Amino acid sequence: MRMSRKRPQRGGALMDILEIIEAKKHGRQLTPDAIASVVQEFTADRLPSYQMAAWLMAVWFAGMSREETAALTRAMLESGEQLDTTDLGGPTADKHSTGGVGDKVSLLLAPLAAACGLRVPMLSGRGLGHTGGTLDKLEAIPGYRIRLSNTEFFATVREVGCAIVGQSDNFAPADGKIYALRDVIGCVDSVPLITASIMSKKLAAGPQTIVIDLKTGSGAFMNDLQRARDLATSLVQIGRLWDRRVAVVFSDMDQPLGVMIGHALETIEAFATLRPEGHRTGPADLVTLTEELVAEMVTVAGLRPDRAAAIDLVREVWTAGEAFACLERWIAAQGGKIDPDRADFGLAVAAPIHQLDAPTDGYLQRVDCRAVGLALVDIDGARRAVDDPIDLSTGVAFPVSIGEPVVAGQPLAIIHAHDRAAAASAARRIAAAVTIGPEPVSPRQVILDRTE
Repeated sequence: MRMSRKRPQRGGALMDILEIIEAKKHGRQLTPDAIASVVQEFTADRLPSYQMAAWLMAVWFAGMSREETAALTRAMLESGEQLDTTDLGGPTADKHSTGGVGDKVSLLLAPLAAACGLRVPMLSGRGLGHTGGTLDKLEAIPGYRIRLSNTEFFATVREVGCAIVGQSDNFAPADGKIYALRDVIGCVDSVPLITASIMSKKLAAGPQTIVIDLKTGSGAFMNDLQRARDLATSLVQIGRLWDRRVAVVFSDMDQPLGVMIGHALETIEAFATLRPEGHRTGPADLVTLTEELVAEMVTVAGLRPDRAAAIDLVREVWTAGEAFACLERWIAAQGGKIDPDRADFGLAVAAPIHQLDAPTDGYLQRVDCRAVGLALVDIDGARRAVDDPIDLSTGVAFPVSIGEPVVAGQPLAIIHAHDRAAAASAARRIAAAVTIGPEPVSPRQVILDRTE
């Protein structure tokens, strides 16, 4: 069923793609050649979007075997450049998050892991909708360069231990094009498609250890823990086929991570938490998740024999100030200018112009985390479409966690924005997203599970 390399036409590639769609629609296993042809033809603009959409929907309904998922991953990986990270002066490791509200972990994790002795070459992306992107947070830093040549990128990782840059179109370009189509046809939440998307990018970046922060809950794209476990199994299996060490940590996204939501505000919170005293004074969920993920990287990479020893190492470099010093070197190496003597580190932040107060006494019982994230859209702090400009200075402080008691008049959310009407709209969205009731509920645990 190999497709012609010519443009689809009667009796040629068209018949091949129809056969491939039909085969997958009826649950039959596709050959690696058939899968590679679909990916290659679509990436080269020789396969119409409507036929690719039909194939993706067939995959969504019928699923894929491990062999098919591996073939799809390989086809997407081989659509672009692959980095060789074997000469970076130490064991290489990276982290991937499936995205959430207030997720600024990468900003702490990269220098922490580097201070522990790992080399962290991290390719990152932008946010869309209710989830924030690491690149957007970094662009809130004056002068920070998200684009480096491969030579500059590797030199920074060798010298500092970590670097975070934007994912080039040269890495797994098939994934970018396929994901854009998946997004508009409702095919994002497919285990084989997610697996191939994540792993093609991570394999292209070259790290030997990959730790996945797989989020579940109302603010995550996968809100069912069992489906998340299925995805974790698939990710680990594909990683092993490429001789990568892969581990998965399941984390909660039924409420925002940390207190701050919004790019400059999250960056400031991350940097402040990485100070030596931040391990004790920073948001407990952010501290716990970050040290657990870094410890997982350290253990899986073989720098420490077990999780307990790895946690000790992470806390040592954190509280001794080694991780914060690494942060300063990393930001400076990529042209960024921060002032560690200032509470805002020199970043521009919109003024707090609207406060949402608790209407009654009680307990915070539930948060629609996705809706809280979408409040950023109301104040121009998040994108509706990929090309939308955003205001990096706006955001929301959300200081209350599920299970905590609240009293009438207590701040539930503080809106940082430039437009009062937009801030009021964001506050109304958040008010509808929180449930306060008279009965106490258990606090959420940020770490739900991990792969063994």
